[in-house]
Amino acid sequence: MFRTIKLKLPYDRPLVETAKQFKEATQIVLDYGFENKTFNKNKLNKGTYKVVRERIPTLPSALVQTARDTASEALKATNLKKKIKRKSLTIRYDNRTFKFYPDSHTVSLTTVLGRVVYPVAHSPLIDKYRGEYTNAQLVIDEKRNRIFIMVQVNVPDKEVVKKEDVKVLGIDRGVKNIAVLSNNVCLKEHRGTR
Repeated sequence: MFRTIKLKLPYDRPLVETAKQFKEATQIVLDYGFENKTFNKNKLNKGTYKVVRERIPTLPSALVQTARDTASEALKATNLKKKIKRKSLTIRYDNRTFKFYPDSHTVSLTTVLGRVVYPVAHSPLIDKYRGEYTNAQLVIDEKRNRIFIMVQVNVPDKEVVKKEDVKVLGIDRGVKNIAVLSNNVCLKEHRGTR
């Protein structure tokens, strides 16, 4: 099962700049997709990759690809019925662009300055949810100068009890006998003092 751990990061200008460039790249793909009536990732990539790389040369290639994926999903969700204007400063990270280290409370992220390791605030959820850290969403609140990262973790399902390990006992409640168990043991009514 998947769980999300929300962690606070230090407010860092390279992360803000990376988010701004990611937003711009996503918007280029959104506009292209809407104008060409497509949310197909291959078509979006063919039509926008070179443009994005020329316009935003400092945005790493892997983030250009996740910007394309983000735009594709947004276009698909609206079924190309309305033009989308991206407002939030967020970045989608995948296993190529981020790595979470729960024991050292750090996260490694791809930015416009290359790969940077950031400390994260401790959360009890780090200890509670251990597993494979698959992707993350970086969220920037410029008004409050705060940055959070939502780390998605694939937590192994708890051990399922096998059917053959479970022993079930049925009870039939009656009038003559208070109860008869499925193993044919009869519980007789006790007519003693109450």
